[in-house]
Amino acid sequence: MSLRGVWRILRLPLFVTAVADVTAGYIIALVPHWDQFAWSKAALLAGVSTGLYLFGMVQNDLVDVRRDRLLKVPRPLVTGEIGIGAAIVLLVLAALLAGVCAAPLRGGALVLTILTFGAINLYNLGAKRGPFHIAMISMGVCRLLNFGIGVLAAIGTPKELDWNLLLPSASTFWVRQGLAIFFLTMIVTGYSIAARSNYKVTTRVWQAAFVASAVAGFALIALSTILDSDTTDFIAPVARVLAALLLPALWPGGLWSVAGPERKPEEYEAFIPRALYWCIAMDVAFILDRMLVG
Repeated sequence: MSLRGVWRILRLPLFVTAVADVTAGYIIALVPHWDQFAWSKAALLAGVSTGLYLFGMVQNDLVDVRRDRLLKVPRPLVTGEIGIGAAIVLLVLAALLAGVCAAPLRGGALVLTILTFGAINLYNLGAKRGPFHIAMISMGVCRLLNFGIGVLAAIGTPKELDWNLLLPSASTFWVRQGLAIFFLTMIVTGYSIAARSNYKVTTRVWQAAFVASAVAGFALIALSTILDSDTTDFIAPVARVLAALLLPALWPGGLWSVAGPERKPEEYEAFIPRALYWCIAMDVAFILDRMLVG
């Protein structure tokens, strides 16, 4: 086992994207009740999200190890940078981290933590081997549930489901961010599966998928406005527009791959981590907008 192997199997640089989502959910749902913000709870949420993320990454490589060896995919378990036994130890430690940090949570936040753990197992053990759309939706649900843990840690368990949550009101600002995270994750997952399967990306299928997801997800970030029901004034989503403008800079591989003819995996797979990092910019943008609305 080497430090490089541990670093690679855990995908350590990317765990901050999951932490950013759950933290954003917690902060946005609390505004403007800042007196209820608790650093201790925020730290617990970060620990839960980190543990779940690391568990999913290690489990992913363990499940795929035989296939990766046959296809000679240079993952750490295949290259020998880390052994199966060490990987299992990391898997258990990640699960313990999530479990210990989740134990003090109550109500809906704890339930969503359990559901997120289940969704991660569902994706790694079955969904990712099924049709593309099932795998994409499954991973989108994982990220959405992770975000929801932070929301329910702030607002508690909802007493009933209100479809008015989807309307552009300040009090339900977190709903649109959750949907944006869901659609963004679907796109990234699709590209990831294509790269892992050594598929070429063509505009016929992926451009349509990208446009559909952009309309459904990114429009929630860059185009929607917030209606103030008391004054009927509109507040422009300035921060979200700025976040959208960062997209071409952080995500050139994704935009480029859907704008041209066939692209090989080595030509487009670099965009995948960039898209996830862009999610952090999106989280910050939503927090800023929520603060502006008050």
